[in-house]
Amino acid sequence: MTEKITIGEYTVTVLEDGTSNMPPSAYPGADFARFPGLLDGHGVYPIRLGAHLVQGPAGTFLVDAGAGALTIPFPAEFAEANGLLDPPKNLAEAGRLPESLAAAGVAPEDITAVFVTHLHLDHVGWLMKDEKPFFPRATAYYGAEDRALLVGDPPTRALMEAADEAGILRTYEPDDHELRPGMTVMHVPGHTPGHVVIELASGGRKLWFTGDLLQFPAQLTDRHIHFMTDVDREQATEARARLFERARDEGIIIAPAHLGDPAFRRIAEDGTWTS
Repeated sequence: MTEKITIGEYTVTVLEDGTSNMPPSAYPGADFARFPGLLDGHGVYPIRLGAHLVQGPAGTFLVDAGAGALTIPFPAEFAEANGLLDPPKNLAEAGRLPESLAAAGVAPEDITAVFVTHLHLDHVGWLMKDEKPFFPRATAYYGAEDRALLVGDPPTRALMEAADEAGILRTYEPDDHELRPGMTVMHVPGHTPGHVVIELASGGRKLWFTGDLLQFPAQLTDRHIHFMTDVDREQATEARARLFERARDEGIIIAPAHLGDPAFRRIAEDGTWTS
């Protein structure tokens, strides 16, 4: 079932691209015994790969661009480190974003902007396809501070270099600013140096696309749970605490990149998640 929400004059739809099977060690500080039901029969935590489609008076946009058509085998060292006797075949498998987009009644040429939360492959994968922009009319925006990440990430570097040669890339301005009417970018480093949160505001309602700032449901209340690729755990933790307090006080809806059931969340007055 397609998950979507209305924010004033805008409709936001979750676009599925695939799944990543994360081992428990990917979440330092998390005791999975406290969270029954998160691990599947293989002993991993499946998370969604994909993007968010935004449709409204200012146009048709994407927040992030999925992982692209890829299959990554599950590393033997991950299985050994986590004591997995029957690990899944793949760590990640994706490629369904075009199908999800079509199911929403949108063609790639309908997308005029892609607002990237950060430069990890699972957020930029469909910017290019067969050495051409997959969204032929779209400009893609990203945080300039994340360019340093590409040095140690050859697949993402190659994709971004191709996107740059195609002339579709722009960087966000240094400070928080309005991208389109009702859409504001906020620089929130921690997971990566250039990580951003995108705010959508319309009709008295607000929604935050939080990218990978939030990776695990219990990070709402547990400051000791991190993610293995956070470049600055302390900075990410402080950002979550600051933003979650504001989201609770203002009734802002949270749309994380990888969490589902529900895909859109709100923080109750007692500090717990609510749909």
